[in-house]
Amino acid sequence: MLETQFDNYLEKVRKEDCGKALRRLLEKGPPIYISDEHGFELDDGEEYVMKLWFASDGKERSAKLKNSLEGKEREDLWDSLKVFLIEKEDIDE
Repeated sequence: MLETQFDNYLEKVRKEDCGKALRRLLEKGPPIYISDEHGFELDDGEEYVMKLWFASDGKERSAKLKNSLEGKEREDLWDSLKVFLIEKEDIDE
């Protein structure tokens, strides 16, 4: 998931043909950290997992997704993805 979740998100945005599902994807924006509502239960107030413990070597590693962006780069990407929402709304009309 660390290797693929970010790229999978981008692919879903590009291919999604349901306006409601696309809005849900874009609401939170491009992911930075790994997430799985069933696999990574969070405490109240926590938004994401920051570290993962690997049983194979007993070490903790960052839960940051491969290829994910932060700061201005993330905001710019998010803005560019919102174009898909606008284009698809035009088609639905």
